[in-house]
Amino acid sequence: MKRKAIIERIIAEQKKTILGLQETTDNYRTAADMDEESTHDTEDYSHISQAKDMQLRYEQMLAEAQRNLAFLQAELEAVHDEIENGTIIETDKNYLFVGIPVPVFKMDGKDVVSFSEEAPIFKKIKGKKVEDRVEIGSNSYKILSVS
Repeated sequence: MKRKAIIERIIAEQKKTILGLQETTDNYRTAADMDEESTHDTEDYSHISQAKDMQLRYEQMLAEAQRNLAFLQAELEAVHDEIENGTIIETDKNYLFVGIPVPVFKMDGKDVVSFSEEAPIFKKIKGKKVEDRVEIGSNSYKILSVS
């Protein structure tokens, strides 16, 4: 299986997410740090307050994205023998990664679909073993390996 290659691709996607969040956070920080002495009306103060609120929200999202990156980096060398957070499941039709959601991408001609433990799909596959079948939507998948 291509466990390490799949996780490296997910890490690359996560790094893009972090860069975008960092840029947005910096933009809101700049807007929130407007010189209050040059602000003359209450509407300007309102914009500063909104920018500060958005900055704090994006800082929280950025911190979560950085925690997810640390998790992914720790998973590079990990191996799993059951379906849990960090597991890659190879099916006859695709790869599934339990951890964090990123956009679907291809690896060796198969889609790689990633999702978190909170996703409804996780409840359907938790406890499954190699050779088991899992129903996802109207599709049926045979589990070929778990790592």
